[in-house]
Parts: sequence; C-alpha cells; structure tokens
Amino acid sequence: MIRIANVEMNDFITVASGIVPDVLDYVDRVCEVVKPASITLKTLTKNPIEPHKAPTVAKLHDGCYINAIGLGNPGLEFLKYMNRWGKCQFIVSIGGSSVKEISEVASKVKNFGEIIEVNLSSPNRRGFGESMSAYAKEVTQAVKDVVGKKPVFIKLGPWDSILEIAGKALEGGADGLTLINTLKGMKIDLNSLSPMLSYGTGGISGKCIHSLAVRIIHDVYKEYNTEIIGIGGVFSWEDAIELMSVGAKMVGIGTAILELGLAIVPKIREGVEEYLAEKGLRLCDVIGKAVRK
Repeated sequence: MIRIANVEMNDFITVASGIVPDVLDYVDRVCEVVKPASITLKTLTKNPIEPHKAPTVAKLHDGCYINAIGLGNPGLEFLKYMNRWGKCQFIVSIGGSSVKEISEVASKVKNFGEIIEVNLSSPNRRGFGESMSAYAKEVTQAVKDVVGKKPVFIKLGPWDSILEIAGKALEGGADGLTLINTLKGMKIDLNSLSPMLSYGTGGISGKCIHSLAVRIIHDVYKEYNTEIIGIGGVFSWEDAIELMSVGAKMVGIGTAILELGLAIVPKIREGVEEYLAEKGLRLCDVIGKAVRK
C-alpha cells in the first residue's frame, strides 16, 4: 500500500499509458493476474483521433523502441464503457489541442479513476501533447478548476526546459508530475533512405532513456520535492529502485511489458520486496534517498 497525492494505491507499480488496449476482458485479466497499483489508460481527447498509418513502431535494439501512434483514441465516447471496469484502480490520461479543450475533457472524466494525468508531452501529434507544454500553468489551472479535489498529475517530457515547465505546472496547482514521456527521435530505413515510421519522427522509449529519466526525476524532485510517478526504461527491480531513490513514489512500466510480457510486473515487484527485506528498509526509506537537498 502506498499513498500518493492523498490517494491510497495498492502497490507502487502502474502500467504506463498506451500499453494496455482498451478492451474490457483484457483489462480485467491484467488486473487479476498482474495486480498493478493502477493502469494508466490511453490518452483520451474530446473527439476521436485516428492513429497514424503504419508503420508506427520500430525496434531500435533490445529493450529500445521508437513509436508514433499519434494519440489514436476513441474520444469521450469511450467513457460509456468505463463504468464496467472495477477490478483495478485507474489513472485517466487526457489531452487536447487547447486549454479549453483539455478542460472540457477533464470535466467529463472527473468522476472516473483515482488520478487524472494530463498529457502535455507526447511528441507524436502536432498541436497536442508537447505542443501544449508552453501552457502548462494555464492548462493545470483550468483542469483543477473543473475536477475539484481529484488529484491532477501533469505528464512532461525529457526537455532542457523541464525544470521551468514543471514549475509552471506546479504553480498552476498540479498535485504531482509524471516523468518522463518519450524522447523525440528518428529511424531511417537504409533500403529506401527514408524515415521508417510513417510520421517521420517518433518517441524513443525503453532502456535507452532510463538514465535520462533518472537524471530528470532527480533534478525535479530536488527542485520541487513534489509527488512523482516515474517512467522510463524500467526493466528490472534495480531500475525501479533507481527511480524511487531519486524521488519517484510510484513507477510506471511500459516498454518492458511490450518486450517481456506481463510477467515482468510481478517479477519487478518481487525483486523490490526482496531488496527491501534484505536491507531492512521500507519503501518510504528509499524514496528520494539519493537526492541531496
């Protein structure tokens, strides 16, 4: 059991956004078999968005991928199915192409899930995601105005300006931050000498961004001492402990599930529990321990 933003979670692991398909039976299976603290849903927008045309995903090397799904989602129509989901706690991810639009989505989802996560960092759809990061304070204020006491986390990317943007989100009233989203990159097909993904660029995820996630979470936690859900290349219990030691209270697992399957979730949990038992520590003893204030 862990408490984050005044919400009691059953565990320290969440499944990252975009990993679990929005299919009721499959979601129920994940909840029953893997027992994560929560599942973070795919980002919902006001209106449906078609995914980019294939190819949308490419493997760079073991444990490292690049993708450009492009925030494909069914829009708010999806909410009519969510009342049937009760076997997991959920983090509801939302997005939009304006402050007003994101606020409207927030007003519709405020009664679902334990936490609302605002995606201001996806690099794969022009006008959405990272395109809205310049308005982090305004977006956060608008969302907080309509959701009441529901905790709001802002998901940000691995940018040079991360401390400034994180500060703006917290000034706007964010209850915490999700760090980090994918790193914008490109992969070239050497046969056609053109970008491998249809969108051209894509978000790099997995092992190759783990050290970047560690550094950014460290810097943000040191600066603001805020609640953080840490994401970025978690493939082992060691990776999870690293993110928690620099300030993450919960850890998101994404690419590892794609590569190794759902069994990696309990394996990481068991590894963390064994580490804590061996060291005679509690989880709260680890969180932020590597950060010098």
